[in-house]
Amino acid sequence: MAYFSIKNSLKILFFLAITFFIGSQTYIIMAQTPTQPYRTLKQMGEVEIRFYPPAIEASVHKTGEYRKMMSNGFRDLASYIFGGNDQQQKIAMTSPVKSVVDAPQADSGVVTFIMPTDFKLENKPTPYKTNIIFTETQAVYTASFTFGGFASRDKMEKKATLLLDCLKKEGLTPKGKVSFLYYNPPFQLFGRRNEVLVELSNFSE
Repeated sequence: MAYFSIKNSLKILFFLAITFFIGSQTYIIMAQTPTQPYRTLKQMGEVEIRFYPPAIEASVHKTGEYRKMMSNGFRDLASYIFGGNDQQQKIAMTSPVKSVVDAPQADSGVVTFIMPTDFKLENKPTPYKTNIIFTETQAVYTASFTFGGFASRDKMEKKATLLLDCLKKEGLTPKGKVSFLYYNPPFQLFGRRNEVLVELSNFSE
């Protein structure tokens, strides 16, 4: 009995050590990961109206089941910022990671990293992977819906429907497709942040 008690205690200690390690690493990663800057302009219940200044995005188009699409897209973009470029330059990671599916039930879409604010198109390192496309966005007004937990595609699409329904009631017109935003590494268990976000065509300050 004593043997089993010691064994169980060791298992518990091991689990607590792993949990502490993951938690501390998550805190370090997130503390060092800047978020794309924006200004909050208005709160309408759970929907937030924001202004985003121009930004540079790196994107890849991927096909396949959503989780596979996201994983492959993330891997291509991560390889670029971790040194997979002609200058072998490492580029700071930012949040969120963004995805936009081609259509509601389509197994294809675009995965995007937001480049850090000091990243310049004119002297950017050239990626080894030729499928990475760089664009400079315009300043935009957006509406977003924020929620926690782990976000599947199905959950994202349900939140997107709630967001669009709210905008319709408020007389605001969305422009383009809804983006799915992920702010946390996959191994973070608590304090997760996800968003659905869409550009607005008829909002001004």
